Amino acid sequence: MEERIIKVLGENAKYDSCGFIRKKESFLPFIYPSVGEKGRICNLFKILLTNKCKSNCLYCVNRRDRDYPRYSLSPHQIAETFYQFWKKGYVEGLFLSSAIDEDANETQEKMIKTAEILRKKYGYKGYIHLKILPGADEYLIKKAFLFATRISINMEAPSTRHLSKISKDKDFSKNLLKRLKYISKINKEIPLPAGITTQFIVGAAGEKDKEIIGFSYYLYKNLGLKRIYYSGFIPVINTPLENLPACNQKREVRLYQADILIRKYGFKSSEIPYDENGNLVLEKDPKLLWAEKNPSFFPLEINKADFEELLRVPGIGFKSAKKIIEIRKENKIN
Repeated sequence: MEERIIKVLGENAKYDSCGFIRKKESFLPFIYPSVGEKGRICNLFKILLTNKCKSNCLYCVNRRDRDYPRYSLSPHQIAETFYQFWKKGYVEGLFLSSAIDEDANETQEKMIKTAEILRKKYGYKGYIHLKILPGADEYLIKKAFLFATRISINMEAPSTRHLSKISKDKDFSKNLLKRLKYISKINKEIPLPAGITTQFIVGAAGEKDKEIIGFSYYLYKNLGLKRIYYSGFIPVINTPLENLPACNQKREVRLYQADILIRKYGFKSSEIPYDENGNLVLEKDPKLLWAEKNPSFFPLEINKADFEELLRVPGIGFKSAKKIIEIRKENKIN
C-alpha cells in the first residue's frame, strides 16, 4: 500500500517545476530528471507530503472538489524511503512539496520535519528543495532555512487579477508575494546554497508574456531570485479548466529564452520584443528578434565591444563572449 501511495504522490508532484525534463512514463513516477544551470542532469526524488487539499484552485489535480483518491505520508516515511533510494544511487536530491490539508502551518511543519529527520537522523548532507505553502507562518519559513538547500513558493500568476481567475482561495499579495518577500529577506541573512525560486502557470489565466516577464524582472532585481520556472498549463480531467487548451510548448520555450536575457544577459524587461498582443513571437528567438529591431546596434566592432555588448549578438553566449575577449588580448581578430 505504501508503495502505491508513494507512486501517486510522486505522480501528483509533476505539476511543480524544478527544471526537470519529463521523459516517457516510468514505473517510478517520483524520480524526475532535473536539468541544472550548466546542463547537468540529476535525478530528484520528487513527491508530495499529501494530496489532500482544502483549496479549490480551478486548474489543480488536487483541488478540493475533485473526486480523486487522497493519500498522505508521514515525515518518517518520506525520509526513510528517500534515503534508501539515495543510498542506492537512484536519486541525488529531494524535492518536497504538498497540498494543504486543513492547516498550512501543520502541513508545513511536517515538511520541515522530513528535512530535519534526513539531516539529523540519517546525516544526509545533500540537496533538499522545500516548498513553502501559501499561509505558512514566518517562523516556519525561517525554520525551513535550517535544513533546506533551496526554498520556493509558487506565485502561479503575474498579478492579483490573473490569480483570481484560477484560484479564489489564494491572496496574491498576502498569501504569496508577502511570503516571497520574507523568504528573500531571510535569504539575504542566511543565504541558501541553491537560492530561492518561484513558478508561474502559463496559459490558464489569460496572462500576456509581457506581464510574466515584467514581473519576473522585478523578482530577479528586487528579491534576488535564483530561478523562475514557467510551467505550461496542462488541462486535468474533472477540473473546471479541463476543456481549456494546453499551453503551446513553444511558448514555454520562448519564455525561458526571454528569461535568460533578463536574468543573465543584461537585458531589461522593456527591451524584450513582443507582438501586438504583448506575447513573445513563437516563430523567432527573442534575442534574434531584438537584433532585427535594433539595426543601429550593428555592426559591432568585435575587438572593442565589451562583454555585455557581445552577449547581445545572436549566436554568442557566455562561453563564446569570454573566448573572444581572451583571444583578442593576444591578437586582433580579423
